[in-house]
Amino acid sequence: MRNSIPTAALSEFVNEVAGDPEEGLMSYGIEIDWESGTRARTSTKPMLVGPHKISRSFTWKADEPRQLMGNNHGPNPQELLLSGLGSCMMVAFVTGATAEGIQLESVKIDFDGTLDLRGFMGLASNAPVGFPEINYTIYVTGDGTPEQFEELHKKAVKHSPNAQTIMTPVSLTGDIVTTQIEDQHR
Repeated sequence: MRNSIPTAALSEFVNEVAGDPEEGLMSYGIEIDWESGTRARTSTKPMLVGPHKISRSFTWKADEPRQLMGNNHGPNPQELLLSGLGSCMMVAFVTGATAEGIQLESVKIDFDGTLDLRGFMGLASNAPVGFPEINYTIYVTGDGTPEQFEELHKKAVKHSPNAQTIMTPVSLTGDIVTTQIEDQHR
């Protein structure tokens, strides 16, 4: 056990995926229901780890602060995006340290990004809609050398699915199903 990760299980899982690539295919899903205003409730769907179905029953809310027409009942979508990115990089960093025999005492990642709402509102054609840049700092304490931690940092970005999804163009496809509300005043 290192960094609260069972090292034998980590090694066994790596070998299992190396021996049977299907074991490394992960499928995720969520459902988002609008509640009111800018507030939405997200629920996880079951997850597939290889051919194995894993029950996931987590929910959370997203909302905007009052200044952005919300009621401040939860983190906003951009904070959730940064959280997902940072948490994934954290997993890659910690599991990488564990695999390399580095004992960690603490890891903290501090993220910042700035949006120009003129892009979201369609007020300026030259204003980006998304984050043009995301900045972060990793604070780490452990028995590794600065060079080992820098190498872990590079590997964490390289092996983080969320970091790679943000850094590499990804296809986004969707459909819409509509239902008309009947006019009750006819």
